[in-house]
Amino acid sequence: MSHVRPVGSRVLLVVAVVLAGLVPMLPTAAEAKPGKPKVAVIGTGGTITGVAEDRADFEEYDGSSLPIADIVNGLRPELDTVAEVTTAEGPEQTAMTDYYDLSLQVDRALRTADAVVVTAGTKSLEELAYFLDLTVRSPKPVIVTGSMRPSNVFSADGPANLYNSIVLAASERTRCFGTVVMLNDEILAAREATKTSTLRLDTFQAREQGVLGTVDGERVRLLRAPARIQNCGKNSWRTPFDVSEMDRDKLPRTEIVASYPDAGGEAITAFAEAGAKGIVVAGDPSPEEASALRAVLGKGVTVVAGSRTGSGAVYDAGAPGVLPAEDLLPQKARILLLLTLATTREPEDIAKRFARYGVPQFTS
Repeated sequence: MSHVRPVGSRVLLVVAVVLAGLVPMLPTAAEAKPGKPKVAVIGTGGTITGVAEDRADFEEYDGSSLPIADIVNGLRPELDTVAEVTTAEGPEQTAMTDYYDLSLQVDRALRTADAVVVTAGTKSLEELAYFLDLTVRSPKPVIVTGSMRPSNVFSADGPANLYNSIVLAASERTRCFGTVVMLNDEILAAREATKTSTLRLDTFQAREQGVLGTVDGERVRLLRAPARIQNCGKNSWRTPFDVSEMDRDKLPRTEIVASYPDAGGEAITAFAEAGAKGIVVAGDPSPEEASALRAVLGKGVTVVAGSRTGSGAVYDAGAPGVLPAEDLLPQKARILLLLTLATTREPEDIAKRFARYGVPQFTS
């Protein structure tokens, strides 16, 4: 039998001091307070509340068939030992105005709740989560989850995803993380999470960045944190993207254009003529696209260059006035561009905000 030599308190103190200088302090479990944590669950539809006619029909089903309260009640009595859970219906995520409304609803819920869990369809879950990450004003935990299978089929993943999300929310361990995504037992940063498969349960991944942590039963394991945590407790933790100060009905139109050989520039011209204030280009523009982009840049349209590969980064946009998305995916870059243009139209300010909030980094 092997033996482990006890580590002296002096050595532990030295290790603690060294680590304190190298990494930011992660939030620990919430301080003890009377009663169970209050978690508000907001449902916005999607597969997690879908119902199939056959228990073996994983792909054909009626989405958004059940109220979120039914799914939550199906997790009792086990859930009652974790948190005091309330439910509410939110707007379905079909338009940017729905995102706007949901962001305000989440902040209202956090006035009395300790954390919020949002359930959503997975098709654009990553964009919804990133919008909330950039706009929610409260530093309390916000978790977005969903499912790949409807509620009544064999091996439905929705109940486990929702239960784990509530466990994570109740732990309050992700305070100041911004919004996180929780599916398949894994915790991912909203900025980095992306859907990689239309079928597999492990569809949401962070690719190059990796997961933030995991939820295994009652064990919440955090392995790293988003860079914004270094501003926890400071006014600078909040972004300038406060939707309560934006005109809901005048959110700037932003579009995405894909690049490929012989791609025409007509779509870019048409978007600009239709009133688009910003365009994200996914991939290297064709000659026709490049010509159209130069023309719309001259008319005040903001252009962002991203990659269509799903990983890697664009550091140099290759043209004057075009902003690089770096490793921000095109669909995420569009969200950031929309919110940026809703708060400023000055080119220098747009570039600064895109650089700071699009690629948050640890500064020490």
